[in-house]
Amino acid sequence: MPYMPIARPRAVELSGTYWTPPTRATMAEIHPLLMAILIMLPHRQGWSLYSADVYDMGSGDPLGYFDIAFEPTTLRACGFYNAVGSSAVMRRPIWFQSHGNENDVVQAFYQLVREAGHVD
Repeated sequence: MPYMPIARPRAVELSGTYWTPPTRATMAEIHPLLMAILIMLPHRQGWSLYSADVYDMGSGDPLGYFDIAFEPTTLRACGFYNAVGSSAVMRRPIWFQSHGNENDVVQAFYQLVREAGHVD
């Protein structure tokens, strides 16, 4: 009889955070704190707005969403993470520098939010 293991190996458990591909957002769709910052900017028409839903890898449960404003000419970005079922996780939006397309900007924002301890 060929060798048969007693138990099958356990599947690798995934953990961490993932998000949906960023989609274009309007000023009315982003978080009010991010909206307040953008309204004060003199050339806000050049900014692109994006939103991405955020999920837990292990359970698939929704964690919240990222709202990000990005100005491609200066590579400045500002983002806000809003958690589901929670009061504000962040007190104010985070300013940061980024390059590339909207996926790169979301990845850079995720790194900042992760370092701050808001997501895994």
